[in-house]
Amino acid sequence: MLSYILRLDTAFFLLINDNFHFSLLNDNMRAVTYLGNGWVVYWLVLVYVYVYNRLKFKESFLLLFLTQIVPGIFDIIIKRAVNRPRPVVALHILIKTGAVHINLLGRHLTKYSFPSGHTVTAFSLAVALAYMFPKHKKLFYILAFIVAFSRVYDGEHYPLDVIVGGILGYLFAKITLIAYKKIRKFKDFNFERS
Repeated sequence: MLSYILRLDTAFFLLINDNFHFSLLNDNMRAVTYLGNGWVVYWLVLVYVYVYNRLKFKESFLLLFLTQIVPGIFDIIIKRAVNRPRPVVALHILIKTGAVHINLLGRHLTKYSFPSGHTVTAFSLAVALAYMFPKHKKLFYILAFIVAFSRVYDGEHYPLDVIVGGILGYLFAKITLIAYKKIRKFKDFNFERS
């Protein structure tokens, strides 16, 4: 069963990566993928929160930190436990013989394909931002989906990597958010006074 799922996953990867490439999209997809890079996007989000939610900046900072760190820790644990090679490594013999072609945009990563860390980051951020800015929650989730698609488009991940990354980021950020709200309600702590 697992080998069938992995074969199907590879087939979907090749379908998306090899058949949906357009030169107009290439640079844009590389830029979009950075929205899932925690070191890049976290600071952009903090500036956004500071400008648009200054009154609750301390609380927002803590919430963003928690909803990133918890899913991030589980992402790293799962990556190391599974140790799935990236598509370019797993398919290197087929690439060498010309049986398949991979459009690899960006770095040539080799290890820890499952799950997609960029997708975990994008979806956990979407959860936090949707909580802080509920009027724009559709935009945040649409951006998270585009980041997930970009990881397959860029040749870095299989579809299953991004699907599980999205679920992992969403669920652990939601659980963190629920725990945060319960603790905050229980303690009745005002971050802005401290």
